[in-house]
Amino acid sequence: MIWSTLRGHDRQVEMFRRAVRRGRLAHGFLLVGPPGIGKKAFARNVAQCLFCTERVPEDLDACGHCPSCKQVQAGSHPDMLVVERPEGKQELPIDLLIGAPDKRGREGLCHDLALRPMSASRRVAIIDDAHTMNDASANALLKTLEEPPSGSILFLTAPESASILSTIRSRCQPILFSPLSPENLTELLIEQGLETDRAQAAAIASLSEGSLEVAQQLHSPELRSIRAAVYRQLAASNFQSLAASKLFQTTIDEIGKDPASQRKAALWLVRFAADFYRRMLGAAVVASPEEAVSVDAALQRFSTEDMTAMDRWSLMLDRSLEAETQLLASMPVPLCLDAFCHDLGRIGRGALTAL
Repeated sequence: MIWSTLRGHDRQVEMFRRAVRRGRLAHGFLLVGPPGIGKKAFARNVAQCLFCTERVPEDLDACGHCPSCKQVQAGSHPDMLVVERPEGKQELPIDLLIGAPDKRGREGLCHDLALRPMSASRRVAIIDDAHTMNDASANALLKTLEEPPSGSILFLTAPESASILSTIRSRCQPILFSPLSPENLTELLIEQGLETDRAQAAAIASLSEGSLEVAQQLHSPELRSIRAAVYRQLAASNFQSLAASKLFQTTIDEIGKDPASQRKAALWLVRFAADFYRRMLGAAVVASPEEAVSVDAALQRFSTEDMTAMDRWSLMLDRSLEAETQLLASMPVPLCLDAFCHDLGRIGRGALTAL
């Protein structure tokens, strides 16, 4: 079954199935939810179900092996149109919707959607990253939404409805998607071969904020190096604030020289710190043998009944979450990391003194 590979959205699937059976499928849908949870894949699956020649549309299912299914899977079906923001661009170019200046109205998604279907009974278009359309692009799309070609379906994806022009929102049926549960993310990581160890997959899922995209990023060597550095420093018996701050800054500098990349890396660093203290408090599973060693080494210095240590770890967790808030509020990265490490050292010395 095609939907078995897309977890966490059963309610939305059933809603579409009922709409198809009743013949009340809208012409435009706005799929709203966090990045990396499968909104584009959901729209593509709907298209495959409607194009499949071995299943009836009312079942909203697809065989996966007929020529139409294979074309959708390969991204080559002539009646499935997809546009998305080009890599490195901040906006979705208007040319993708209505053609280049010298061919306005004679090419682009709006033009192609209005053409007669080539092999299916309808055409389906997907505009990914629709929130990156500027006003000109959104207004260019309005005519298509106001006078949709017969039988056509247009899917727009966005992280939140407020990021879409009100005239576009009013002409689309909103479909809300929630972040994926840690359980669903764990299964997806294993099914897609990104992880073979269930404990490791579960630990990554707990950090991924319900997004498979984020979970995939956590497998990058860069983020793994940050996580390892954070765990080693925080597990050390003699945490040195200045040395830790310098090491963290060096680790971030090695990942990216531009401010945006460094801020993103710093955000992950303080999130890993928060995760470390959650594990110390027993509130999360340990992600890897290396991290287990770090946590065990730190825990062995304290009694499991030592409430003073537990209080200090709670304070350190709170400080890690505060550092994340500061980075999101555009606090300079070096200043934030210096203050963060200084405060962790101060809190830690208080814990050791209490012992």
